[in-house]
Amino acid sequence: MKKISYKTIVLFSAFLFLMLGCTKDFEKMNVNPNEPAVVPTQYLLTNAEFRIIDYIWDEWWNGRQGLVYSQYWSQTAYTEESRFEPRVNITNSYWGFFYTNMMDLQNIIELNTNEDTKGTAAASGPNENQIAVARIMKAFTFHMMTDIWGDIPYFDALKGIENTAPTYTKQQDIYADLLKELTEAQAMIVSGDIAGDIIYGGDMTKWKKFANSLRMRIALRTSKVDPDYKAKVQAAIDAGAFESYEDDAYFQFDNIAPGYNPLYEAIVVSGRPPDFAVSEFMINTLIGLNDPRLSVYAEKAVAFDTTATPYRGLPYGLNATEAPAIAGPGSQNVSLPSNSTVVIPNAKGWMMTYGEVCFIKSEIMGWDQTEYEKGIEASMLTWGVDPADVAAYLPTVPAASAETVATQKWLGMYMQGNQGWFEYRRTGYPAMSGCVAGPLGDIGTRIVASRLFYPEQEQVTNRTNYDAAVAQQGLDQLFTRVWWDK
Repeated sequence: MKKISYKTIVLFSAFLFLMLGCTKDFEKMNVNPNEPAVVPTQYLLTNAEFRIIDYIWDEWWNGRQGLVYSQYWSQTAYTEESRFEPRVNITNSYWGFFYTNMMDLQNIIELNTNEDTKGTAAASGPNENQIAVARIMKAFTFHMMTDIWGDIPYFDALKGIENTAPTYTKQQDIYADLLKELTEAQAMIVSGDIAGDIIYGGDMTKWKKFANSLRMRIALRTSKVDPDYKAKVQAAIDAGAFESYEDDAYFQFDNIAPGYNPLYEAIVVSGRPPDFAVSEFMINTLIGLNDPRLSVYAEKAVAFDTTATPYRGLPYGLNATEAPAIAGPGSQNVSLPSNSTVVIPNAKGWMMTYGEVCFIKSEIMGWDQTEYEKGIEASMLTWGVDPADVAAYLPTVPAASAETVATQKWLGMYMQGNQGWFEYRRTGYPAMSGCVAGPLGDIGTRIVASRLFYPEQEQVTNRTNYDAAVAQQGLDQLFTRVWWDK
C-alpha cells in the first residue's frame, strides 16, 4: 500500500483538538461528559512512528551525533561532538523523547489487549496486527537506545506513574528479549491491514519482513559475544526477511511544511551557514573505490568545481578554529551533503534496508561474494544510481572479506548515522582516522566514542538505579564499551 505522508499528522492534531481540546456543548453532541474521549489507536501509531523517526533523523541525534561519530560527516563549526564533547541538554532531552513516544506504543498494546477496550481499538485494524507493529517499533527503538547507552531501563520502563524510578536491565538481557519480542510479534500477524501506519501503509506482510530483518541485525551485533549468533540470524532469514530494496523500512518526509525532512529544515530552511560537510574519509573512500555513489552522496566543492578533483572532504575532528579555516568562506572549499538526495525536503528517513540484509547474509556465510554484490547493488539502486553504472561497477569490486563487506555496509548505511557508528564499533572497519585526543585525553586506537553518558537527570531522579547501572556496566564515560563491543 502507499505510504502515508506527514499530512496524516496534521489530521491527527486536528482530531485531538476536536476530541480533547473543545469541551463546550458536548451534551449537544451526544457525548457523555463523564467519560473521556478515546483516541483511536491509529492516531497513537501515527504519532509514535513519526516522532521516533523524526528524532532519530534530525540535526542533533543524526547530524551532530550519528553522522559525525560514524565519520560520514565532519563539522565545519561548533565541532564539540567530533571532539568527544556531547551536549548534556541533548542527551537529557532525547532519552526522554524516546521513552515518551514509546508510551504511545505501549498504550496501543494495552488498548488492544484489554477486554474492555480491544473491541473499540479494533476499528483501527486487527488487534493482533496493531500489537505486533507496536512491539516491532518498540524493539527498533529500544535497540537503538541500548546501543547508544548500554544498560538502560527496559523491563521496568514504560509503566508511567506506577514506576517512576525504573531499574536498569543488562544489555545482554535486553538483547535476548528483543529477539523474543520480534519473533513473537512477526508470528502473531494475521490477515488484515491496519490504519495509521506511515511506514508501510498498513501492509502487514512488509512488517513481518521488517521484524525478521531486525532480528538479523540484532543477532549479528552479538557476533563477538554470542557463539550462537549465526543460528539466530539464520532463523530470522528462514522466517522471511527483506527480499528486495522495495521492502526497505523508511518514512517518506514531505515536500511541504511541517512535514519536511528535519535535516533540510536545519540546513536549508534555517538559512544558517553550513555546519556540516562530507568527511574527508568518506570522500576519499568513495574516490578510492571509483564508487558511483560519490555524486549521489555529496556535492562538488564550489571552489574546485572545474578541477579534475572537485570532491573534497573535510578532515574529521578539527577544533572550532581549524575547521572553518579549512572549509573556507561559506564552506566553498569542501563537499557538502548532496542537495539533490540528502538535503531535500522529502528525503527518506531510513530504518533498515535490503542492502543491509544482504551484507549480513554475506558475513554469516563466510563472506559470500554473491550476497556481498547484491548488497552493493541494492544500496546503489536505493540511492538512484543509474542501473547501467551499477552493472559496470560490480565486476570491479574487490573480493568479499571482513574488511570489504564491512566497508561496503558502512557506505550503504550513509545517512543512518547511528547504525554506521554501531557497526564500526563492532567490526573496526573501515579503518578510520581522526581525532584521537580531546578534552578526555588520549584514548588509544579507538577514534570514536563507544557510548554516550547517561542523562544527568537520571542522577537526580533515579540515582539509586543509576549508581547500580554504573557499578554493573562500568564508568559512565564515553569510552566504556557496551556488552557486545569487544
